[in-house]
Amino acid sequence: MKYFIGYMITIGLLILLILFLIRGGNNPGAPHTTKSLASYATTDAEVSFLNEGPIVAASEHRQILITVSRDTVTYQEIAGYNGHVIVTRNFSNSQNAYSQFLSALGHAGFTKIDNAEALQNEKGLCPTGHRYIFELNQGTKQLERGWSTNCGGARSYLGNTDLTITLFQAQVPDYSTLSQSVF
Repeated sequence: MKYFIGYMITIGLLILLILFLIRGGNNPGAPHTTKSLASYATTDAEVSFLNEGPIVAASEHRQILITVSRDTVTYQEIAGYNGHVIVTRNFSNSQNAYSQFLSALGHAGFTKIDNAEALQNEKGLCPTGHRYIFELNQGTKQLERGWSTNCGGARSYLGNTDLTITLFQAQVPDYSTLSQSVF
């Protein structure tokens, strides 16, 4: 009888060990500790939005890049496929404005990215439309990168694309006048 009880205790401990290993020791009720997007407002981190136009001849291809940091908002028009900047406009920014902007992006789902290997590259997709690339960078380190298109279908950016684009465009004074001849 005492061997039977010892046997049952050993089986019970093995089951507990297996359950612990499967769950990874995580407490499902524990709060997540991921850093919020707004917490980057006091750092050198910057967010960017690239609107890449249709795939056409190099002389006709255009992109708009908006980069927002704690101190500066930069609007750039890029010609061709080699990153030739043809227009740059810089506007001052403040930490408070940046914090509000990052909070709004957070609510738009800016950090909701599908990192599946099949979605790592948007090149060649939506060839007659637009590809939208969203990034969060700190120094030389890319913290987040997601993309979407206006053609539908596959995308790695799972946030609200239209709202995110509107938020970026609103950071550039007189955006509609600056961009009217690009696409």
